[in-house]
Amino acid sequence: MGGAALVVMDANTREAAGARVTAVLGAADELVFHQRAGLRPGMEEVTAVRERLGPGITPVAVGSGVITDIVRYAAHLSDTDFVSVPTAASMDGYASGVAAMEVEGVKVTYPARPPVAILADPGVLAAAPPELTRAGIGDLLGKATAAVDWLAAHLLYGESYDERIAERVQAVLRETTAGAGRALAGEADALRALLAGLVQSGVAIALAGSSRPASGCEHHASHFWDLLAAQGRRPHALHGLQVGYATWFAMRLQRFAYAGGVPALRRPAPAADPLGPAAREWLGQPTAEIVAAVEEKRRWTATIGPRWPEDARRWHEVCATLTAAMQPFPAVERALAVAEIPDGPGFLDVDAATLAATFRHATRLRARYTVVDFLEGQAALDAALAVALPAGCGVTSGPPPGPPPGPPPRAAPRQP
Repeated sequence: MGGAALVVMDANTREAAGARVTAVLGAADELVFHQRAGLRPGMEEVTAVRERLGPGITPVAVGSGVITDIVRYAAHLSDTDFVSVPTAASMDGYASGVAAMEVEGVKVTYPARPPVAILADPGVLAAAPPELTRAGIGDLLGKATAAVDWLAAHLLYGESYDERIAERVQAVLRETTAGAGRALAGEADALRALLAGLVQSGVAIALAGSSRPASGCEHHASHFWDLLAAQGRRPHALHGLQVGYATWFAMRLQRFAYAGGVPALRRPAPAADPLGPAAREWLGQPTAEIVAAVEEKRRWTATIGPRWPEDARRWHEVCATLTAAMQPFPAVERALAVAEIPDGPGFLDVDAATLAATFRHATRLRARYTVVDFLEGQAALDAALAVALPAGCGVTSGPPPGPPPGPPPRAAPRQP
């Protein structure tokens, strides 16, 4: 890396690796976000980085998800390359070509550039808090249900699909299910493999030009919980732990949808009042991003193309293909248990009412088609939730716990 560098980190990652990176780079400047918890990937933080980027200065992100997304988007807006130095095997965004930014409390994914280099020390990864490794495992295990959502959208609606990219992610998934226990034990080779898998997942995102190969309804659930945390209804939690937790329920919904729960297919009915009072009790006043996502999805799903199965034989063939894609699920369930990510209410302060609401309203946050949209279009979501959610969650979603959302947020622009 030629020229000057700006090393960007927080108080924790400076201690973990950032000070050493600065020393190795010699004349590098530093930008330290002093929070030890609660740093959010917002435009204020992006602006702070951009204000320190002059001609010939390369930003170096030392940290995990939030630091990487802040620096990635700052580099993208400043039209400059950046270098990633992971401090934990905690998420798959290191090599990604998108940045997950927080706008009005809603996670919004924007195009951004991948790093020109990723440099990691297995010793630093092993010294990271164990919950960060658990989060990395959870993020990768979520690729099991993301894969089925992507394939279903392709088979039902003809969405673009790349088998090579899909297999790249599935190879990562197989390694993760096999090596979860050793990674959690801090074995260097297993941690190296876990980080390599996370990087490969990010490469798949960059190759596809979107997060579709690695993100489905399990990620929508995580974004929904992030929104509730931004509203003060629950504490913030690690993205990968949320994804792993949601993967339990996403697998059950997909088994119901494509392995017998919908024996006869009908033309999908549009969602009734998708941003009505029940949704607003949880989402708050919908931002422009949410409104646009709902409208885009309604337009897309209303167009029944030649791929839609018009007879029982074709529907059976689609179900057989999707059932085959669910073969990794038992191994994923075992790995989730190894990572101590449970399948009942209460984990990460997600209570039964919130869990029930999640798989009704999280789908409004993204235009991406998932199993929840399929079940809703088949008038089968209630039945599926009764099977997928633990006893006591119910299939209705009343008002959320905690105080009301307060004043409606300002409409978020399509681009910051």
